Amino acid sequence: MIKAILFDLDGTLIDFKAMKKAAIKEAAKAMVKAGLEMSEDEAYSKLDEVYWKDIESNTAIADFLKSLGKLEDKILAAGINGYLRGKLANTKSVDGAVETIKKLKKRFKVAVVTDAPRLKAWQRLNLIGMDGLFDVVVAYEDTGRRKPDRLPFEAALRRLGVKAEEAVMVGDWYERDVEGAKALGMRTVLVGEKCGKEDWCVDDLKEILSIFD
Repeated sequence: MIKAILFDLDGTLIDFKAMKKAAIKEAAKAMVKAGLEMSEDEAYSKLDEVYWKDIESNTAIADFLKSLGKLEDKILAAGINGYLRGKLANTKSVDGAVETIKKLKKRFKVAVVTDAPRLKAWQRLNLIGMDGLFDVVVAYEDTGRRKPDRLPFEAALRRLGVKAEEAVMVGDWYERDVEGAKALGMRTVLVGEKCGKEDWCVDDLKEILSIFD
């Protein structure tokens, strides 16, 4: 019997790529306006490349400017503020996420298992109006490990008080979300194109409601 449903955060509940790209674009625009001598398109392209090397980096803008020999407080401050403006304005849930979790919560325990740092995870949940919906949120600091390592999944199961065979993991990253959960004996839902040994595959999050009818 299924008792709990665990969800990845970025890319599954949040349109993470759209948020990140919008934030990087705003950062590039702000830095050029503050005196960075390159086009907005070039600044965006180079900064985007730096960010995707570590999507949770806190120093990407400084690293970017340092690589150009342009690490100036005025330009760095403008870039950080632009990034934050873009991030806040564009952190949105995927279509139907809030309603889907509310419906599932009536029947199951629900949790988030994310590789994001704890504070960033809670900031994102707050921005999309989902910070009061989950019974458990497991972030990077809770185990010091990232999926597909077993520890984040085990931490969530332990805090929920359920066994692996009583839980389902929902995520958009096959190697991390699906393979990691299945290694513990959990069933899995992949959001996206069918990839391998997931138990179910859906095109968008709302479709998982039909799985648990």
